[in-house]
Amino acid sequence: MQMISVKGLVKDFGSFRALNGLDMQVKAGEIYGFIGQNGAGKTTTMNILAGLSRPAQGECNVNGRDVTKLTHPGDLNIGYLPEDPKFYPWMTAQETLVYLSGVRKTGHIGDILRWTGLMEAQDRRVGGFSRGMKQRLGIGAALIRNPQLLILDEPSSALDPEGRSEVLHLIKELKNMGKTIVVSTHILDDVERVCDTVGMINAGKMMFEKPLAQLQKESAQPLFDITPVSSVRPEILDEMKMLPGVVSLTKTAKAFTIKAVDKEVSVSVMGFLAEHGIVIESFSLRKARLEDLFLQEVNGK
Repeated sequence: MQMISVKGLVKDFGSFRALNGLDMQVKAGEIYGFIGQNGAGKTTTMNILAGLSRPAQGECNVNGRDVTKLTHPGDLNIGYLPEDPKFYPWMTAQETLVYLSGVRKTGHIGDILRWTGLMEAQDRRVGGFSRGMKQRLGIGAALIRNPQLLILDEPSSALDPEGRSEVLHLIKELKNMGKTIVVSTHILDDVERVCDTVGMINAGKMMFEKPLAQLQKESAQPLFDITPVSSVRPEILDEMKMLPGVVSLTKTAKAFTIKAVDKEVSVSVMGFLAEHGIVIESFSLRKARLEDLFLQEVNGK
């Protein structure tokens, strides 16, 4: 069952095209990691999925509803956490949830406070909360109506390691509760820790959309991180790409990374470097990460 189905989504802001034919499919019960550079179109997409914005073209069905025909975002019956959730600072955590629920204090609100780890802080004013506590309160607020789908925009952004760990734990718990979660983030390590499927957007288009396990399998080929003492001419790098067993070469500011079919390719790579008189500061072998695939797609390598 598809919880979200998006086809050919287009969104313009004046002369700028933020989304350019975006396709996206999210299955019920999964954690979907939505990644991309700043300005790639993540937040624009999340706003449309949450019913806060309308596309210029394309189809967008969320939780069984056509977003283009909504009269109010609340009709989607989803939970939404913006990147920087805002609360009345003079309210306590408990008062905030009661206010957002539209009813008097209930056991359900107590359950949310316990589940988010805010029970002991329920009578503290939100204005004194840390960023991590506000994020947990935001997730709790998104659960007020007990939705089956939650859309979380950069939920672990700007958090310290402890705060990130707490938020990621809550996201995994949401899946155990049978929820579907879409997480927009630029923290690729978080995606590898919790997500089932990964979709990458770049320049308003979906570059790939695959199960995380498949991406990890495809990324099983070894990587050689090479830092030369001085810059290497572009034509030399182009020639290196043609070596037998070299899958791709991605250049950064002061180094480059080679993806190879196996470890033995390191022999021919080192021989090529020596033959061309390229002095190396470091040459290291490692396994591929999601970040490497991200950079490869962004750089078009």
